[in-house]
Amino acid sequence: MVRRRTSFNPLETATSPRWYVVRSTYGTVIESRLLPAGVDLKHEFVVSILAWMNGGWKVGEFSSVTGTFFCDRNSERRMICIEFTDPKAVQKFGSGYFGGCPGDKS
Repeated sequence: MVRRRTSFNPLETATSPRWYVVRSTYGTVIESRLLPAGVDLKHEFVVSILAWMNGGWKVGEFSSVTGTFFCDRNSERRMICIEFTDPKAVQKFGSGYFGGCPGDKS
């Protein structure tokens, strides 16, 4: 029997909050706002694409599978995504977390 992976949809309406995040070319958070639990994330995604287009930005590649799209204007480039974690919170997982050494008393 072949096991199938469940398909994850980041734009499915969720019972927990999500964040609308705008990042620079280098990943710096330029803007973020809380999307309350239960909001229609597909609608938010499409409305944000249209808002950027109306603002003079050219939308390039996008993915509803990851809830992300890219846009650029002149020499600026932005990545806009809907994330499930607060971008302002310190991430405490992965190799990028430098919370100090466990034995450090300072």
